[in-house]
Amino acid sequence: MDSNQQQTKWSQFLSLIVVFFFWGFVAASNDILIPVFKKWFVLSQVQSQLVAWAFYVAYFVGSVVFFLISIKSDILQKFGYKKTLAVGLLLSALGAFLFVPAAAAANFWFFLTALFIVGLGFSVQQIVANPLAIKMGSPQTGAHRLTLAGGINSLGTTIGPILVGIALFGMGNDKESKSNDKNLSKIEVVKAEYITHKNELAKNVEELRSDKNDDPATVNATISTAQANIDALDTEIKQLNNISVASDQQVDSFSKKLEKIKEKSSAISYPIEFVKENLKMVKIPFIVLGVAFILVSIFMLFSKIEDPAKEEEENTEEGSSKFNILKYPQLYLGMLAIFIYVGVEVSIISNLPALLHTKEFGGVLEHNIAPFVSLYWGSLMIGRWNGSINVFNISKTTINILKFVVPFIAFAIIIVANTLSGKDVSSFYIYGFWILAFILMSFLGGKNAGKTLMIFGVAGVIMMLIGLVYPDKEIAKYFFISGGLFCSIMWPSIFDLAIAGLGKNTGKASSFLVMMILGGGVIPLVQGWLCDFDKTSEGILGITWTHFSYIIPVLCFVYLAFYGFITPKILRKQGIEMGESASHGH
Repeated sequence: MDSNQQQTKWSQFLSLIVVFFFWGFVAASNDILIPVFKKWFVLSQVQSQLVAWAFYVAYFVGSVVFFLISIKSDILQKFGYKKTLAVGLLLSALGAFLFVPAAAAANFWFFLTALFIVGLGFSVQQIVANPLAIKMGSPQTGAHRLTLAGGINSLGTTIGPILVGIALFGMGNDKESKSNDKNLSKIEVVKAEYITHKNELAKNVEELRSDKNDDPATVNATISTAQANIDALDTEIKQLNNISVASDQQVDSFSKKLEKIKEKSSAISYPIEFVKENLKMVKIPFIVLGVAFILVSIFMLFSKIEDPAKEEEENTEEGSSKFNILKYPQLYLGMLAIFIYVGVEVSIISNLPALLHTKEFGGVLEHNIAPFVSLYWGSLMIGRWNGSINVFNISKTTINILKFVVPFIAFAIIIVANTLSGKDVSSFYIYGFWILAFILMSFLGGKNAGKTLMIFGVAGVIMMLIGLVYPDKEIAKYFFISGGLFCSIMWPSIFDLAIAGLGKNTGKASSFLVMMILGGGVIPLVQGWLCDFDKTSEGILGITWTHFSYIIPVLCFVYLAFYGFITPKILRKQGIEMGESASHGH
């Protein structure tokens, strides 16, 4: 390596990674909004997934528009990296502030528009920030800088759901969020679920009785509908009080009755002013975000961040006019891999609230979802921090030790952050076994992109399949959540394989890969569509359709494992031998 290797511009780089934090914060916070919007706007599961769709389709639209404009005029050359990045931040600020009138109007489509504009700004930031991070020092350490940036992104995805959850629901109740007592009988667990649902409806009725803003006739009609469900629950609870020991058939009968009552409750259309009152807290985190976007954009404009040398940009353009995607199977197969990777990463978690809300998975309510969302996105942080260890110039022995220590430090941060928010997450401790499995598999993959992707793709398939068949649902949910661990270092592996051998067309190929983030808006819709079959069918293969919908992630991981297996063979035919690659995160 050149002794005169350019050093990383740490002061500039540390200013830049704030942007990566925001990407993660907002993306993960969407998963808290999905069950909230589903409840108050009376949405089907597939309709609720439009939240993810609006956000991720904005990446695609933004990338296409940026690409088309750049054909006639190179935006980064003309305006510079800092100014373009600041514009992206201001665009996201506009979207964040639009949450205020959207909440005031209690309009779902208004919220989607606001999210789309936030995502549009993020697409501009993504196009600028990734190459800028790479160019803030030596090319040899560019991937390492993205490793650190990816770790900060994952910190945002871990903290975001917790803070947004606090903003929407207040501090948690550790007793209420505690998992079902293992000493309770099946019938006692069902009774507890009846009481929980009754209390939720009773709270809404109490608030409706003091509603002076809506039409009294509408309010009374809603109270009457909710009270009818409460009366139905009371009837079943009285019967449950007289039963000390129940057969499985009786438990199943009471469970089915509860599901029917819940289905009626989810169809209650609340008065508009009442909905506005319950959505007003959505404004607060996004007002704070909007202000933060503006402050960071100002900071960026006055920072010492330097634009990369223009000669470097011009060199990448040479030969790109004859670029043809179909000449590079690693690229077009890689575009599909990015589409599927982002899709499965988002789909697993955006449909998880619906899964946990089912009776078989404990009937977890909206205000207790945040810890699970945090654990999922925190799993990506665990994986990326594990990959970040390779950045440091330390002995192999020390690296091997840290490979075991650092992931559990990241896990401890997740536990502490959720505990401080008032949630009981003692049931999360068992997740340490999945983390240990991930660490051992990371040693098998090493730094080889193809091998790593194949191993983690196969691991993802296995985890999803076990989650589908494991009898204890308190354990089964962790198999699904562990998808975050095995997704964590897929982005760089796919990217490295997809752009191998592209030479001077690497920049153009990268823009096509970024467009495929669109998968985060499409695949969750497909899985949500499957979930909605629960409204018209008793389930499939003995489980609910919502549970069965996790067959979609199985298929996604199959393709990702296939891409990791086949691409090195494709590259070898082109005379390209993949060496070691440094891990970083999307």
